Amino acid sequence: MNKDLYHRKAKLPAPLIDHLQKSFEMTEGDSNVEGYNRNKELRETGIVGYPVLKRIKNWFDNYDGDGKDAPYILNGGDRMNKWCNHVLSQWRDTLHHGKQIRSDAGMENQFIDTHEKGFITNPYERHRRDIEKFDTSVNEELKRINKLFKLIK
Repeated sequence: MNKDLYHRKAKLPAPLIDHLQKSFEMTEGDSNVEGYNRNKELRETGIVGYPVLKRIKNWFDNYDGDGKDAPYILNGGDRMNKWCNHVLSQWRDTLHHGKQIRSDAGMENQFIDTHEKGFITNPYERHRRDIEKFDTSVNEELKRINKLFKLIK
């Protein structure tokens, strides 16, 4: 499902850009601090794509500090974390509901990608004769019957 979201981009709201600017000024813009480049890029472009949004969410999910250090502040703090979670959940819900509606309307296979196997799943199976695919006891009986038919002819 997430592969359908990679083309998505979100425009950062003006209050969030202002918040990132204030966060940048609070930390005095030290370029060696984690989050410096991300903060700068987000403020300059004002747009964030799905992959970047996912990385931001991952950073917040794995953050284990107290929330008062420079990297946390530069990344936007609680406000940015809540915004990222909101946007991602909204995108995922929209995609899910669209597939659910199409599925309810009668379209098949909305949650599973269709594909065709372009290869043989069991190469050994291809080389066996049809009679050899069955149980060995049945094979033995069929071979005896075939021998009897050949003798009768």
